Amino acid sequence: MTALASRAEVIDMPRNLDQERDRNVPIAFHLPDQTDARPLVLVSHGGAGSRHGMYALASEIATRGYVVACLEHVTSNTDNIRQRMRTKRLGFRDALLDSADDMVPRKQRPLDVRFAIDLAERLNREDSRFRDRINLSQIAIVGHSYGAYTAMTCCGVKPVKIKQDLTEPRIKLAIAFSPQSANGNFFDRNSFSEVDQPFVGVSGTRDISGAGHKDFFRLMPKGDKHLIWFTNANHFSFSDPSGGPRRLPNPDTDVTAALQTIVPSILDFYLLGEGKLDEENRQELIEQSLGGKVRRIDWQVN
Repeated sequence: MTALASRAEVIDMPRNLDQERDRNVPIAFHLPDQTDARPLVLVSHGGAGSRHGMYALASEIATRGYVVACLEHVTSNTDNIRQRMRTKRLGFRDALLDSADDMVPRKQRPLDVRFAIDLAERLNREDSRFRDRINLSQIAIVGHSYGAYTAMTCCGVKPVKIKQDLTEPRIKLAIAFSPQSANGNFFDRNSFSEVDQPFVGVSGTRDISGAGHKDFFRLMPKGDKHLIWFTNANHFSFSDPSGGPRRLPNPDTDVTAALQTIVPSILDFYLLGEGKLDEENRQELIEQSLGGKVRRIDWQVN
């Protein structure tokens, strides 16, 4: 276990064995200054990422009073993609596609989330660094790309080709960056009908699937569903590892700054019952988030 530099205290736990699955689930915890029980926010990285892949946002969320658990999914992380490149003689893009088509990470990622919550419950009871600091009745998940799939599946979106129930009912709110479309690859038009908890999808005009990232908004049952749309943001705008041990060559720090304003306010509303997300307050958050390359954000609710 090592401590990393951050705006919040970080406890890095690279070895956490789920004995039932014989699977390691590395987790980096970002802890707030508060020592009373605080809500838990799980973070799920995209393909070829790691538990540090959304470090900048995780750190900010922790400074706002949340316990943040950043998961690493070992069958679709950086090391796994490199292994696919070596053993199958694939380029990086084809190795990512190979991972996306592999049913093992599709099934195991949501089970990693289930294990992480169970682990948090145990740490909250038994580990002096965490004891009584986690409010396990208020849990959210944040994910990008393959992590969006993970968040969506955990909150009740039904993946194609998988009969197993991967829903995690302890999660009260899901926030998905670059949410998957209903094109039949991960989800189809019938996948979205049972999502009854609050859901926030965030994407942009230059994201990979274009308007497909909006599919959830028209297919989920109405009620506490949010679509936040960044003009000119691309797929990698929503995954900034700044501050952690790994770097992106050109992280989109402008989008990161906007997310650092918007996301904690959404968490405050749904997990703490603080503030409002009415039209006036949403517009105020948007105005606070504009700057640099971020010149327009549209926020719809149904």
